[in-house]
Amino acid sequence: MGTRTPDPLHAKQVLYQLSYIPTVPDGDVEDCTRWSRHLSKQMRKRSRISGAALLVCVALVGAAAPLRAATPVQVAVNRCNSQTVDDAYARVRDFDRHAPSGNSGDLLQRIGAITGLLGTLREEREILDSMCASDAARAPLFAQIAATTAWALTLESDVAARLNASCPAAAQAFPKMMLSDAWLAMANVVNDSGGPVPAIFTDVIAKVQSRAQAVGLTLPPWADTSAYWRDRVHDRAKADVATCPSPSPAPPSTSSG
Repeated sequence: MGTRTPDPLHAKQVLYQLSYIPTVPDGDVEDCTRWSRHLSKQMRKRSRISGAALLVCVALVGAAAPLRAATPVQVAVNRCNSQTVDDAYARVRDFDRHAPSGNSGDLLQRIGAITGLLGTLREEREILDSMCASDAARAPLFAQIAATTAWALTLESDVAARLNASCPAAAQAFPKMMLSDAWLAMANVVNDSGGPVPAIFTDVIAKVQSRAQAVGLTLPPWADTSAYWRDRVHDRAKADVATCPSPSPAPPSTSSG
């Protein structure tokens, strides 16, 4: 007999999977030189990282090289750059070019990779907010972070829909949640600046709009986009997910004699 196709993951299990963020013990130390350059795992506790902590980590990385110690001002200037965001953008572009297979394990692995990348972008925004010396320096970086975040969320919405194909309500509800987050990420930049929409948003806006139309999500104008709107979308989506039936027990495997 052929290999039995695994049952699709139950939508409520996926909701847990998407909302779960692992914590790190207080004593765990992160290598500051890894690609994401998080600089501090304490940020996973949603605490704002201080400039002093950043300087300590930078000092540890630089200790191996016989260079003249940089002053705090030099460190701040050097750290206010797009390197981490560029890395994240490249990863999202790679995700977009190479969609995961239909295997549930591959789909969940992609969800996990995107979730981790979104966490990196949140942390990087906090770092840049602390280290960049002016709003003019922050603005283009924040716009790039928002565009990369929104693009990643559109890809995550595609995977979530595939994971929940067995329950049409959830297959639309999860993308609605992620697309509302994507729209809000960009709206916050536009509304905070009070200026024109950044050029880097152009392609991403189209990606969000096309997917939102497909799942019946109405995207408000920038000025009307808020956390309150996003939260209402999430609440309705969670209620839709709750209507999905519980998974049936898998039938026992049989073998021919």
